[in-house]
Amino acid sequence: MIDVSNFGDFSLPTFFWGSEPIGSEPKDGHLERMISRVWNFAYPAAGLDHPMVNPFAAGAPTMAGMGGFRLLVCVGEQDICRERGIHYCDAVRESRWRGEVELYEAEGGKHGFHIAEPETEMAKVMIARLASFLQQ
Repeated sequence: MIDVSNFGDFSLPTFFWGSEPIGSEPKDGHLERMISRVWNFAYPAAGLDHPMVNPFAAGAPTMAGMGGFRLLVCVGEQDICRERGIHYCDAVRESRWRGEVELYEAEGGKHGFHIAEPETEMAKVMIARLASFLQQ
């Protein structure tokens, strides 16, 4: 796990997952989805409910103890991880973390749009928002 306790600000493009769907994530085939397979491939010993993959899992450390003092979570409107990103923001806010949490949602954006298509206006706007956040 990356120790961010000495970071002042950080931005997080969410890529959390877990063995149970959140919100409107489809229940059928959840464990067979590509994102489940990617996590199982990337971190096979951990499983989908390890706190590094799923910060909402039983036994995950409290978010109140996170380092830093500002957090920007970026999601796309059509991002498969959108609801997890929003849920993460809400959980951090409710955790009594001492910092400020911001959510940026790119209208029409899919997961990783800013990496797959960095030349699009949507990606440029999000990258500008990230740069602005880091400069504050």
